[in-house]
Amino acid sequence: MTEQIQPPIDHWSHSSMGLLLRNPLAFKKKYMLKIYDSTMSPSGVVGQAAHKAVELYLKKEVASVDRAIEEGMKVLDSYSDVAIDYGKTGSREKMVKDYTIAANFYFDEIPDWESRDIIYVEEGITKVIHNEEGGEMPLPAKCYVDIVWRSTKKETFAGKTYPKGTLFIEDNKFVRSYTDPDELTDPNKLRQAFFNFLIVREELQEEPAAILYRETKLSKNKNGDPQCQYYAVDFSEVRQELTAFFQLYIDCTNYVMREDAIYLPNTSDMFDGKDAWLSYRDNLITADAPKVIHKTKADIAVVEKTYHESAPAKLENRNLEPEEKIRLKLQEFGIPVKMEETHNNASVVMYTLKPSRGVRMSSIEKHAKDIAIALEAKSIRVQAPIMGTDKVGIEVPNENRQRIDFFVDGAPAERTGLEAGTLNIPIGVDVYGKTMVKDLREMPHLLIAGSTGSGKSVMLNVILHSLLHQNTPQELNLVLIDPKRVELKPFAEYPHVLSRIIHKHTEAIKALKWLVTEMDERYTKLESASYRNIEDYNHDNVEQMPKLVVVIDEFASLILTKERGEPSEAELMIVRLAQEGRAAGIHLIVATQRPSVDVVTGLIKANLPTRIAFMTTSKTDSQIVLDLSGAEELVGKGDMLFLDPSKRGLQRLQGFYA
Repeated sequence: MTEQIQPPIDHWSHSSMGLLLRNPLAFKKKYMLKIYDSTMSPSGVVGQAAHKAVELYLKKEVASVDRAIEEGMKVLDSYSDVAIDYGKTGSREKMVKDYTIAANFYFDEIPDWESRDIIYVEEGITKVIHNEEGGEMPLPAKCYVDIVWRSTKKETFAGKTYPKGTLFIEDNKFVRSYTDPDELTDPNKLRQAFFNFLIVREELQEEPAAILYRETKLSKNKNGDPQCQYYAVDFSEVRQELTAFFQLYIDCTNYVMREDAIYLPNTSDMFDGKDAWLSYRDNLITADAPKVIHKTKADIAVVEKTYHESAPAKLENRNLEPEEKIRLKLQEFGIPVKMEETHNNASVVMYTLKPSRGVRMSSIEKHAKDIAIALEAKSIRVQAPIMGTDKVGIEVPNENRQRIDFFVDGAPAERTGLEAGTLNIPIGVDVYGKTMVKDLREMPHLLIAGSTGSGKSVMLNVILHSLLHQNTPQELNLVLIDPKRVELKPFAEYPHVLSRIIHKHTEAIKALKWLVTEMDERYTKLESASYRNIEDYNHDNVEQMPKLVVVIDEFASLILTKERGEPSEAELMIVRLAQEGRAAGIHLIVATQRPSVDVVTGLIKANLPTRIAFMTTSKTDSQIVLDLSGAEELVGKGDMLFLDPSKRGLQRLQGFYA
């Protein structure tokens, strides 16, 4: 068997060469030993997600910008929190917000790609490159080009005009501040430019004229300048730097081929310095060069692993009760448990169990998908523990799902808990069969979110029927804002409704302004009569102040009319009503099917602490609404998670149908 000296890496890239120059030990770990255990920065994840959105849009694999942004959000969802280094001030919510802003800014100012001849989009290319004399470089080069395109007309970038038919490389960057044009000759930027230039030249047998860095800034420009700005590296102006680049390419290759090379950690490296030092300190990775002698041929020993059928899947166990299947599945992973009660809800079944001594709750949670396989469940949610008990709950969809009707024989069912003169709302029925009834005055506002068809509109119907059946027009007035025009139409003829149902954005703004004025007038009246709230005032006075409930269906259409990065006029008024409206008898109920960070903003969440999440399309949407995941596992049609600020944790309920 012969032996042949081979390089310890397959190719060079801008990233790998940069890491060798910046932090040799970190390079050895990642590119030579193939150890990928470092965390990503939030900005790195945001960049990947934004690039994915742009890629899908330009390749026309999605039908709209909104769909492209949603697909990019899935990239964020694919990263767990343990894989991201948030630092001291970062968070997933901030990362999602940065991505949403970046993507929206990019697509708001997207170039006219229909007038450009696109050749590549997000393409990984590996080529053998040659120097200016035609000499072959010792290792192939690889790059991921964002976009390669040819102009179909004259184009001007950085003050220079290029003729029709010019070949360009475009690199999208999402930044917090723009690059100083004087820094475009920075060695790191030039190295990236040359990798792209040489590889595209080899691939297309044509030289690109320039690489265009399109930088999208993540914060709103106060002076009105475009959010996306171009900086160009014209290759004809930096050609003299190529000689040094080729020499660096050869020297880096010679260095990694040496058996006596030393790979020391650079503790000053702001990106990888700490991780490299810990690996060096703990002797996980030494500074010595790894062996570069590889056998050209070797017998590969394949170890066949025997398939062992899972206990719940065995033929003799297939007729076991679900409780026993759960117990057996957890037992396979060395988690002994004792099964307890089973509770049937209209939409879910909850199996409860007691873990054995010494069993961590996290060990049960991480085997949720294994339990789902054992039960052949479409979705699963684990409560470890059920707050207030010593048990763990495992919730799966009920195969015999039932509807819970709000009306029985034309009148609200007794279990709805309605009471004349109150603002009681039957939120839903829990897994124990108990109806959760909340007084809107205690909430005192409500945020409802979920995907299309999850049950939001039915919930609004239940709320409005509840309020109307408990109060006369003298006791309660309603302001209904329905941009979709159809959801709240059945309530148009009730005398409780002030004016008419509002559909247009301009009318909604006027209504919100009127509500703010009405709130101020009510406070003036309460102050002059020395009352602290509307309940005390109405108790002592014949002239009653009616309670005011504002219902906004799909308030995203109001919020998203704002300037990017700035609160809209509607948002500020909604927040003020939420902050001050309670004592004046004004309560808000807002709903949306788009729970993104630019709709359910921090201001909105801070002032609407009581929230209902129906089924969401992603874990991120659930986290935006509830600050916790879980809504992505719901089964729709009224299945909800209720966040009550007066209690810990989330409550799973099945909503009424009206």
